[in-house]
Amino acid sequence: MIVSISPSGPFLQRFTNYVDLVWFGSYREAAFQVPDGNTISEIIIGYAPGMRAFIAGSNTHLESLDISKCSLDRVPQTLPKMTKLKFLSITQCKITVLRLDMLADNQYLKNLDLSYNQIQQLLPVTGRPARMLSIETLTLTGNLLQNLDLALFVAMPQLLNLNVLKNLIVSLDVSAPIALPNLSGLYLGYNKLVSLDLRNLTLPKLETFSFGPNALTRMPILPKPLPKLNYLSLSANNLTQLDMSYFRPYPNLQKILLSSNQITTVRASSPVRLPVDYLELSNNKITTFNITGWDMPNITLLNLDGNQLSVVPSVIERYPKVYLFMNRNPVLCDALLPFKDRLKNYQLQKDPWPLSKACTTISSFTVDETMKICCDQ
Repeated sequence: MIVSISPSGPFLQRFTNYVDLVWFGSYREAAFQVPDGNTISEIIIGYAPGMRAFIAGSNTHLESLDISKCSLDRVPQTLPKMTKLKFLSITQCKITVLRLDMLADNQYLKNLDLSYNQIQQLLPVTGRPARMLSIETLTLTGNLLQNLDLALFVAMPQLLNLNVLKNLIVSLDVSAPIALPNLSGLYLGYNKLVSLDLRNLTLPKLETFSFGPNALTRMPILPKPLPKLNYLSLSANNLTQLDMSYFRPYPNLQKILLSSNQITTVRASSPVRLPVDYLELSNNKITTFNITGWDMPNITLLNLDGNQLSVVPSVIERYPKVYLFMNRNPVLCDALLPFKDRLKNYQLQKDPWPLSKACTTISSFTVDETMKICCDQ
């Protein structure tokens, strides 16, 4: 519909008895108005490059508001008037500061997405006693944050997922001991952090911790214990050594991702038994892979593609069910020949190649009537 007057305000009020959702593919006005008593439950504004203000009257029906590609430079001041709002998304706009106080009156708000704005600062909830927020998922991906204090989120006891990807964070702090009792997923990748110390956090329900890419040169200091931790990603950092004893405090950790680092040595400094079933170490510089002292009875997949190993680690002998990937390693042919059956059924993968094509390595051997293995003498 193309209209000659603003499709918000009084015009929007005319539709309130006929529709439950309004979607504006293109909105060209400087302000958007939701009149008092409007009963529409969902508003989507997909493209509004000139919109600088969103003004709401008293409203007990609107549950979802989605605005993108706009000129808003702050969270709307009239947000507290939309008392039943559950989902708020303002993305690809010009917000520079997020004041958590602005959200205190929206006690039904569960999901807040402010991705791809220009947020440089988060301001905490103030007042005594401080109002607690009901937010369960907070997404701040693609902003301009350089410093982040996780203690700010103490006002979000129901927080389940925190996404702060693709910012400019060089300093991440926990200025005071706090608990985030329900946090399940913490996503801090695509920043510029060189170290991480989260000892002041208590995270009894954290299952997923994703911290790559960043610029870590040593393993982060994580809360102990993390009884629910299942997935840990530190891919695309600058780690150089891996001590498997580091993972001892995490009794339910099943997936570890450490691809695209600078790791040269994998070992265990002290005996440790790990529940891990998937270990991702591709695209490092590993020359030594020593499994002495560490046990992974559940391991089913170990990815060592793109390293500098010249022999097959003994992991494949200790764990008969493991699938081992060793493509793009300078493994010697003599080291591979004893594993011919496992190469044939792809349980061990090392640069399989059609018989009709020439290898890029200096030698090879035949596995069956269609495939050969490219390797070094």
